Amino acid sequence: MRKIVAVALALLFGFGLLWHGTDGFRAFTSETARRLAILQEPKPLPTVRLEDQNGRTFSWQDQRGQWVLATFMYTRCGDVCPVIEMNLRRIYDAVRQSPHSDRLSFLSISFDSQNDTPEMLMHHAHHYGADGVTWRMARVPNDQELQRLLEVMGVIVIPDEKGGYEHNAAFYLLDEKGRLVRIFDYNHPQAVSAELNRLLAKEASAEVVKQ
Repeated sequence: MRKIVAVALALLFGFGLLWHGTDGFRAFTSETARRLAILQEPKPLPTVRLEDQNGRTFSWQDQRGQWVLATFMYTRCGDVCPVIEMNLRRIYDAVRQSPHSDRLSFLSISFDSQNDTPEMLMHHAHHYGADGVTWRMARVPNDQELQRLLEVMGVIVIPDEKGGYEHNAAFYLLDEKGRLVRIFDYNHPQAVSAELNRLLAKEASAEVVKQ
């Protein structure tokens, strides 16, 4: 009987530790834990200069007042990047139907700045229908700034043996203050579109109330 009680107490103790350590069983993976941490405490982004497909430079400060949905990719990628960009296109098309779509812009950031020149980014933009205004393809020419950005955003990029890269993938939402506030699964564009439309409508309603 004592053995049964001891086992039960051990299980209960382990259950409590698991509950506490995984934020109520939600953070079973490091990626899930990272997404929950961002949701609870948004991250300010480092100052970086980006260059888009038109050769124009800009920074996060230029985006203030706008929500931004960003991805990370490189144009020579032949596996996950095309899926990411096609799903971003689906979100782009869905959100443009919203009356609040002017509050959101889209940004595909290449981490292969050496090869992804503005000319390459322009070709990539044409392929996916990025207009260079509401959806831009861009790179971070300064390697140190790029590494800081990848670190803060939690983007892991590892060169492979074929001249390409292994990397994680997601959609990254920045708020009007230039903070990383949400990380979305890139495999569920419909759910992301619905959540973005909800957030934009909520922001618009809040502004009306303030007025």
